[in-house]
Amino acid sequence: MLITVLASLAPIANAATPISSQEIPSDDHSLMLQITHYQYHRWLSLADIETLPLYDVAIEHPEGLNGRFTGVWLDEFIVQQGIPEDAHIRFIAHDDYTIFLSPAEREKRRYLMVTRFNGQPLKRQHLGPLLLIVPADAESVLSGTSDQTRWIWSIRELRYQ
Repeated sequence: MLITVLASLAPIANAATPISSQEIPSDDHSLMLQITHYQYHRWLSLADIETLPLYDVAIEHPEGLNGRFTGVWLDEFIVQQGIPEDAHIRFIAHDDYTIFLSPAEREKRRYLMVTRFNGQPLKRQHLGPLLLIVPADAESVLSGTSDQTRWIWSIRELRYQ
């Protein structure tokens, strides 16, 4: 009986473990994310973001989406974009909701910048075009034992200094 119980818990334990994705990187060059450094602005497309390796994680998002989220690791994205690792980063959503991530916070947790839901690019009704999650915290956020203050959806801009 113990084996049966442990076997039934295995999918739950592995649900928030990101794995390499089999998704083909996007060829959509529509601009979606503005990166701002003081007065300097540049735009990235989904194709630009998805030049990094993609990862999948199966979770239930606290805002109701339940399925496979695909994206790139934030720390790899920061390096690729030439953003200094010691930079303080601000994410701004389409509704102007904002979160700040310090280097120390980024060192404590591994953030996934999600570009797709169940294989499709994120649409606004699916919290898109980009969202930021911490896969390792998915179950505790959903159960209410930790907060989601560092999760943000509908991202339109990344600022750093």
